[in-house]
Amino acid sequence: MSETPQMNPQQGPARTGPTRPLPQRTAETKPAAPAHAAQAHAAQAQVPPPVPARPPGAPSAWSQQVPAGPRQDGAPAAGRPRAGARAWLIGGGAALAVAAVVGVVVAMSGGDGESTVAGRPPGATGGGARPPAPEDVGKTYTKAPEGCDLIKPATLARIAPGTECVPSELDKSKIASMITRMPRWETRMGSGGSMLNMSVHLSVGPGSKGMYDMYKKSALTALKDMQTTTDSRSVGDLGDQAHVVHAVDKKLGSLAQAQVIVRSGNAVITVDYSYDTRDSAKGEKQSEDAAVAAARDVLGSIR
Repeated sequence: MSETPQMNPQQGPARTGPTRPLPQRTAETKPAAPAHAAQAHAAQAQVPPPVPARPPGAPSAWSQQVPAGPRQDGAPAAGRPRAGARAWLIGGGAALAVAAVVGVVVAMSGGDGESTVAGRPPGATGGGARPPAPEDVGKTYTKAPEGCDLIKPATLARIAPGTECVPSELDKSKIASMITRMPRWETRMGSGGSMLNMSVHLSVGPGSKGMYDMYKKSALTALKDMQTTTDSRSVGDLGDQAHVVHAVDKKLGSLAQAQVIVRSGNAVITVDYSYDTRDSAKGEKQSEDAAVAAARDVLGSIR
């Protein structure tokens, strides 16, 4: 009998046949990448970098998005009147308020060539171009009473009986070299009298000629889609320039408005007189005369 060879624990199991050497991996060799991965990498290298959504830098105020307007399903936005309601009575006032804001900007920028820099007279050098000489507008006013005191009580009793004065926040404006008054007189609620609304805008400061032209154009064109102009003419013997405009609402013929625009020196005055045509005591001539009378009082109250 043959003896079975014994395993030496120091040498491991005995080998019975030739062995296949394992492949050796060197530092210079790397596993080949799959074909589709190589193609994807090449295609990705050819894709241009994405274009940024907007140019770098902070966006300007003119590039901001406009707030969303009223809902398109017909429902009015919160705090706004329904689409069918006509705010005609305040339409002229709204247009005038916009013109007033623009007028303040004109005045602050020195519309008549006056310097708006404190302590620097017109024409003084300050490193920039020499500004043009101030435009001669005539008389210069520097003082005005409170808004509700611009019109005499006797005049109010004649042209706007039963109304009460509501001052404007702009009456307290502290703009240098600029005086602003914007009171209005309204029929008291529950008084039983016919509708009457009279608003006054007084502006004293530079830029009066440009402001007068702007207010006149606004009176003639701002509400042309809502009003029919029935009279437009110059008014003599009232300041340096004066013009009156009368208009009637196209849809509600019972509403009418007379507006007078006056310039005297560096002061510009507008009086907006809105009334109900069903009141037999009022008409085109009466409303125009009332607006002119109010403007005369305002002009006589400033110094």
